[in-house]
Amino acid sequence: MAALLDIRDLTVRFATEDGRVDAVTGVSYSMEEGEILGVVGESGSGKSVHALAIMQLVPAPHGRIETGEIWFRESDLLTLKGANMRRVRGKQIAMIFQDPISSLNPVYTAGFQIRETLRRHLDISQRAATSRAAELLDLVGIPDARQRLRSYPHELSGGMRQRVMIAMALACDPKLIIADEPTTALDVTIQAQIIELIKRLQVELDLTVMWISHDLGIIAGLADRVNVMYAGYIVERGLVKDIYARPRHPYTAGLLESVPRLDRKTAGKLKPIPGRPPNLARLGTGCPFAPRCRHGDDRCRAEMPDAEASDQDGHMVRCWHWRHVASGETGAGESHA
Repeated sequence: MAALLDIRDLTVRFATEDGRVDAVTGVSYSMEEGEILGVVGESGSGKSVHALAIMQLVPAPHGRIETGEIWFRESDLLTLKGANMRRVRGKQIAMIFQDPISSLNPVYTAGFQIRETLRRHLDISQRAATSRAAELLDLVGIPDARQRLRSYPHELSGGMRQRVMIAMALACDPKLIIADEPTTALDVTIQAQIIELIKRLQVELDLTVMWISHDLGIIAGLADRVNVMYAGYIVERGLVKDIYARPRHPYTAGLLESVPRLDRKTAGKLKPIPGRPPNLARLGTGCPFAPRCRHGDDRCRAEMPDAEASDQDGHMVRCWHWRHVASGETGAGESHA
């Protein structure tokens, strides 16, 4: 399959009261057409910021894209300005945000907001836009679709509002959907329904999907590949089945050890990752995970490793001791948590 999205050396920085924050540093990867990519990591890892950079939605003036190229099909998105980028945003690449109640305009009906999306990008009449909006609500599983077109966001449940957001994202038949933790605010049952909906639509509409989440369980059942992010870096990237079976980075291994798994021999005994996430305004030259890592040594604290391929399937890892991690060894150095 051909690469639909190709990101090269993306760096995003913010100016804050504490100094410069490198929210995303040297991120490079590609997405193949038709795949589902998971992006995981704890808060502050750069997951959402790198997605906002793809859409050119990094909040200015404090945030800016310092370096990089973002190739979508045959265009570098970072070279597009104004109307040219607006023609991509929503029509070719669409984003589903985490909280639909703050993403939907409370003073307009669901139908109006979907129609506005359609009419902004497509040359269709008001009547045709209304008909298409009803079809979209029906497609995402909202009953009595035509009736719901007249509903305001506050009249819909959380799951319904998220389905409206999905309908808006699908309105103009985009090739890439970026879903930024779209189920976080929903209860477990509704989460499962939304995930199954996305999986079904991805197959039926031949979508390429980027799913951003802190929940490894969701990614395990949804994605083909996964990017693991920490402190603005992609520290590991590979096939989901490979990363979950044999993680190479100690952060990935720590994430997997800290979530419940039915196949875990020591059921009920979870291992939290020691220490705290780093202060992005005070990162040194070494690996940002070194202070929390049981493999950390002087080299880790002094020098950040380059991305290294660890097998024939394009499995990438940034770690001096990835072979120790992959083999399950206890640690190359002492813990400094």
